[in-house]
Amino acid sequence: MERGTLRSGERFAARNLAYYNSEKVLLDHHKRLLSEEPAITTRATRIAGLNFGSLLQTTVRFRFDSTIIRPTLRRVFFDLFREHTLSGDSGFEVVVTFNAILTNQSDQSKPTFSVFYGHDHRAGNISGAAPELKYGTTTLVRLLSDVDNIPTEFESEALLRQHRRAFESSAVSIHKFINIVYLIYRYVDVASTVSNRGGDRKKADLSAGRSVDSKGN
Repeated sequence: MERGTLRSGERFAARNLAYYNSEKVLLDHHKRLLSEEPAITTRATRIAGLNFGSLLQTTVRFRFDSTIIRPTLRRVFFDLFREHTLSGDSGFEVVVTFNAILTNQSDQSKPTFSVFYGHDHRAGNISGAAPELKYGTTTLVRLLSDVDNIPTEFESEALLRQHRRAFESSAVSIHKFINIVYLIYRYVDVASTVSNRGGDRKKADLSAGRSVDSKGN
């Protein structure tokens, strides 16, 4: 009985509601989105059709009213540059999107609320950002100073006007922006990365006085 209950999802149904009767109830169920601390995750994804290389994706999420966006992004990129040595013609691509609360007014007496995530996993969406909430153009970061070119200040009312047609074919509209989400992409050639790390290890061994044979041992 327990396994059947878990498999059907009944135990977690209260946490997985798609629609809420009020903004307060919705936010009570999504407290992680309101955290003062930015959420930072990195993952590597193999590119379909290629035998080598992968796409490194770092996601950084802030509260919409966060005051630490710029210094946090500089710290994130400092770590990324330290981990990945870039050539002169390469860099990181940064896409800006948002998480937002949507309201459905199909029933005027009982409007409902839901969360729409700007980080989009739909097939065929190469930018990673939902077209409905994607902001501006991609920013290329080749140097740490280029972080200053990434937009970090947004005015809620102006954004609502810019995205007012995002869901115009339905009774759904954007009620409020709750997060700013930065998607940072970098193509990683596994072969060259391994080679570079091997070279770095050789240099470290030589500087420490350890012998290194022709195979790097």
